[in-house]
Amino acid sequence: MKSNRLSFLAAFSSFLLCSMLLAGCFGEKNKEEHYQKAMSYLQAQKDKEAIIELRNAIQIDPKYAQARYQLGLLYLKSGDPRQAFEELQRAATLDPKNLDASIKTAEFYLLGQKKNEARSEIEKVLKQAPDNKDGLALLANLELIDGKADSALTAIDKAIAASPNEDRMYIIKGRILSAKGQFAEAEQAFMKALELDGKKTINFATLAAFYVERKELDKARATLDKMAAALPDSPQPYLQMASIDLRENDVDKAEQHFQQALKLDPKNSKLKAAVANFYLMKGSLDQAEQMYKDAVASADKPEEFEAQLANFYFDYGKFDQAKEMLAKVTKANSKNASAILVNAKFLLKDGKNQEALDMVNNLIRDYPKWGELYFVKAVAHSNLKDMKLAKEALLESIRLSPELAKAHSLFAFLALQEGEFETAKKEATIALKINPRDFQAAMILAKGVLFTKDYSTAEKMFAELNAKIPDNVEILGSLGLAYIGLQQEPKAKQTFDKVMALQPDNVKAFAFLLQIAQKGGAKQEELIKMTEAQMAKAPKSGGMHILLANQYLNAKQQDKALELYQKAQELEPDNPQSYAMSAMILSRQGKTDQAIAELKDLVAKRPKSLGAHMGLGSLYEQSGKIDLAKESYAKALEIKPDFAPAANNLAWLIAEGKDPDLGEALRLAMIAKQQQPDDVHIIDTLGWVHYKRGSFGLARNEFMQAVQKQDNMPVIRYHLALALYGEGKKQEAIKELEKALSQNQPFKEKDEAEATLKKWRGEQ
Repeated sequence: MKSNRLSFLAAFSSFLLCSMLLAGCFGEKNKEEHYQKAMSYLQAQKDKEAIIELRNAIQIDPKYAQARYQLGLLYLKSGDPRQAFEELQRAATLDPKNLDASIKTAEFYLLGQKKNEARSEIEKVLKQAPDNKDGLALLANLELIDGKADSALTAIDKAIAASPNEDRMYIIKGRILSAKGQFAEAEQAFMKALELDGKKTINFATLAAFYVERKELDKARATLDKMAAALPDSPQPYLQMASIDLRENDVDKAEQHFQQALKLDPKNSKLKAAVANFYLMKGSLDQAEQMYKDAVASADKPEEFEAQLANFYFDYGKFDQAKEMLAKVTKANSKNASAILVNAKFLLKDGKNQEALDMVNNLIRDYPKWGELYFVKAVAHSNLKDMKLAKEALLESIRLSPELAKAHSLFAFLALQEGEFETAKKEATIALKINPRDFQAAMILAKGVLFTKDYSTAEKMFAELNAKIPDNVEILGSLGLAYIGLQQEPKAKQTFDKVMALQPDNVKAFAFLLQIAQKGGAKQEELIKMTEAQMAKAPKSGGMHILLANQYLNAKQQDKALELYQKAQELEPDNPQSYAMSAMILSRQGKTDQAIAELKDLVAKRPKSLGAHMGLGSLYEQSGKIDLAKESYAKALEIKPDFAPAANNLAWLIAEGKDPDLGEALRLAMIAKQQQPDDVHIIDTLGWVHYKRGSFGLARNEFMQAVQKQDNMPVIRYHLALALYGEGKKQEAIKELEKALSQNQPFKEKDEAEATLKKWRGEQ
């Protein structure tokens, strides 16, 4: 029996071995059959069928390098860069002798700004074939990107020696010579490329672009005229002519050239989309929409242009039409990049910033040179209050797409918020040059001029904006500030009166009206009546209640003021001023313990009452119980981590404490400012934390913003003076401190400020 068992096992093993060998043989045969079928489909231009057969071959043998190479080429042809890269990279790894696979992999790396990986692939190619023209040309481009123009020139000269009649080599050489500043030699190289092939669009286009960059526009036009004669059926020369026209702000001539291009290629959907973009820039929205629709109608694969139309609809607030277009695109191709971008914009609109950011970051991996992706990324970071990352994304957006007006405009807005007024003006000017109808950029530019105290120019700019867009509260408010700067109080009053007629609860505008009235000699009773009359028009405005409470406090009517501050807390619980002022009055009245007991009782009943925790914090702070105040503000932040009043107050207390954790104070102060960027008390706190950290320049920026927003608070001017002194700007510091003390208003640090001024004057 034992021998029989051994015989059976031996026979079974032989059967298994034979089966495995047969499977291998049939596998080899099947994969070759699939590959040959794919090649036949390729000859018949049946790309989809060829892709299926190549996939079948790879499924049988995942290491089938040639099949992966051909599949990569097909994906490249069909516009699927991610899958093309994956297959070509795998092919290059499996078959190091396939130099073209390695070169194309290196090109992908270079496009993705992965220079080290690109260099590694190029070195593999040139190690096997030192005179490989494509490898040398790619090396020349890589060296040029790395700023190594001499090494780039050596590489391209070697490539030209290997292939002296290939026009593209001279194009690369011309770019290298141009980077070296050898413009005459660069021109000769570009002209040599044109001499070798005078029927290739890129050769004419590159030479014309070279002349444009050199501002030799006559030569550029002459080159494009020759291009039009040599390529009579090509729209390209007219498109480049239109580009030159736009550089010279000749919109009508540009439109004529766009129309000539369309006549030559009336079915070109990409051309129609380009013309639609021109109409967008021109502000002709109806013509732009129609051109996008024409692009959709004439396209073999309309989904790409439907996605662009969806993007147009979104950007101009036609959200229902945008969603309708997106549905069509997604049904045809759920991976369409333009549609994904619009979906990311919808996520931003719905406040889903992190989801939008994740979506855009995924797109950036495949399209690293698409400028608008970085713009959307910047918006998401800005909404998430990460201004550093927002600025970085905007700079990348501007680098990749310098013509993207909205990127310049947003950068200007962020710079204005941070007190970088010169940067704000510069970026806003660029945005307006690209898109003269950019209202936000126009406002930022005018505000930058206003905040740099060029009141006369600012007045003219806001007056022009007001003529174009009447009854805009933001424009009128800024115009009023310009009049105040020019000391034209009657015009300022007239302007702020218009603001109040349009927006009865505009606290800022009314505060300026009170200042103007007080400067004109109005008594306290008159100011109270003015404020009561305005509050009757805006009875739900917490800010107006605070203004009236302030007036009663100045009139020494503390009970009435307290009542109004407490009402303001109900109406606007996020406003820190009402809590602080209520606590101050209760403390003055000696009712601190009573108030604390009441608020403790409220916390016991409603532990998540922000108002109760804030009130307790303010009362503890007023009574000198700083540790308990910190605890109360911290509890408020546990309930709402971005609650600006609590973050602001806690930041101040930490900064003023013994051995302060200034890093934590800075974090909290920045949270507060991100939530309420226009509140002067919050701006002052952030400035003070910067000052305590020794960052005098940053502190000065914050204090200047606060002073510009409310110039009648001497304590802020005192802080500004301290920051200026810290920077070594002693004369400016003395002037600011003199202004602070000349306002004749009481503030806690007044005695200290007077002593400081005396000391500084003695140092002169």
